[in-house]
Amino acid sequence: MVEAWQVVVSIIAVYLVLMIGLGYIATRVLRRTLEDFYLLSRGAGVIVLFLATASTYHSAFAFLTSVAVFSTTGVTFWIGAFAWTLLAGIVAYVIGKRIYILGKSRGYISPSDLLADRFNSELLRVITAIVWAIFIIGYITVQAIGLGIILSVGSGGRISYEVGALILVLATALYVAIGGLRAAYWTDVLQGIWMYLGVWLAGLLIMYKFFPGGVSDLFTAVREVNPKLLTLNWHWQLLAGNIITFGVGVMILPHLWIKFYAARDTYTIKWTSALTALYLSSFYIPAMLVGLTAAVLNARGVPGVLEPGFISKLTSQYGSADAVMAYMIYTLTHPVIAGFLLAGAAAAAMSTLDSFLGSISLVLTRDIYQKVNPRASETSLVLVSRALILAFALIGWALAVQRPGLIFDIVAIAAGGGLQVLPALLQAIFPTRRQWINKYGAIVGLIIGSLIVLMFTAQTAKYFGIPVEWRRPAGEVALYALIVNTIVALIVSALTQRSSSRS
Repeated sequence: MVEAWQVVVSIIAVYLVLMIGLGYIATRVLRRTLEDFYLLSRGAGVIVLFLATASTYHSAFAFLTSVAVFSTTGVTFWIGAFAWTLLAGIVAYVIGKRIYILGKSRGYISPSDLLADRFNSELLRVITAIVWAIFIIGYITVQAIGLGIILSVGSGGRISYEVGALILVLATALYVAIGGLRAAYWTDVLQGIWMYLGVWLAGLLIMYKFFPGGVSDLFTAVREVNPKLLTLNWHWQLLAGNIITFGVGVMILPHLWIKFYAARDTYTIKWTSALTALYLSSFYIPAMLVGLTAAVLNARGVPGVLEPGFISKLTSQYGSADAVMAYMIYTLTHPVIAGFLLAGAAAAAMSTLDSFLGSISLVLTRDIYQKVNPRASETSLVLVSRALILAFALIGWALAVQRPGLIFDIVAIAAGGGLQVLPALLQAIFPTRRQWINKYGAIVGLIIGSLIVLMFTAQTAKYFGIPVEWRRPAGEVALYALIVNTIVALIVSALTQRSSSRS
């Protein structure tokens, strides 16, 4: 007799074969150039760019950690998520449109191409590449964490977290290395549809299984077990910081920045922005239903199925509460449905992991290797890119097996680092009569802002010896860092402009 875990793992395996197959097909039309390997030869239409952008933005963060945070923080997370996903759509239109126009007219491939050209600074190019590489490692790591949880839970614990993470990370790296970001665009279309249907199916099935009366019954139960989950539980600095960090910081990280270059035209950017905001904001509604249901069941238990306090046990096992969604899917739904839903959860992680592996390899190949070896052929550049894809996949996996903590916190650090590019980016794409930020200000501001994020965020501050009372959540620190970054950039720019004018 076929066991439940075998059904689930088989469905996930079929899904993996499908993704690798699409990656192989992508090679059949791949031109051996960086522009085609990374930017789809700048020909992405609305459907492809929208689903690639939306699925890349939403990762293991949306499918796994959002449920974990909903179960402990409640509707606060949805208030923040609704705001930052709408802001993400606005950023995609206002900033993304300018990035597209400049990228197409000047032939930019990497994000640093734009900054280096507009500020006439190769040093800014290198420093930006290094900063992104540091923070992107965190984002790659959290996808590996999510993938390890998914396959471990989906196999009923028969495949270890470490092995599960390695299998799915290498599968992702394989199809990206084979077909480049062309393969990622193609797979992201399918993954974007799969994960969206999956999260809604999971939300409705799990909620109605225990609360036939729907949302009203669920909220009544939440009010009985923990009424604080129905109130705002983040102070305004943290709420504002998270909105800015996830709404802006994520959108200007390289994995989404280069998607603006890939657009066919401004019409594509406009509709991608609108559809992305709708997709992203509605995604968290079913995630909230599962998270609040988890909070109730964690307090009450389900005889013979879930013990009271099961979230604490999952936290002990996996190092965080991120396994709640996967565990509830596996435990509470039919094996066939569980396989489909957990494949959707894998899609959420892999659709972001593939873009990050591609973008970091682009940044390092284009902005460092090609500058060191300017005579390198397009074929050799693609080979270097593929080697970097595999290398960073393994680095992310190695960090993931250390169980570094809640995915939400790690993503906030990565996005907070990405946010520090904003002052320089705004000056570059919206030039004014007076240059408020020059290359010196951009460099110093970026370095200081990035250091503040690393030094004062709770999860990383310990490595710098920062006193406990000075450590704050990443979203809050990122906002403070952005303010300091901007002030420093303006002051340094004013001083260096004055100095150069005198000389």
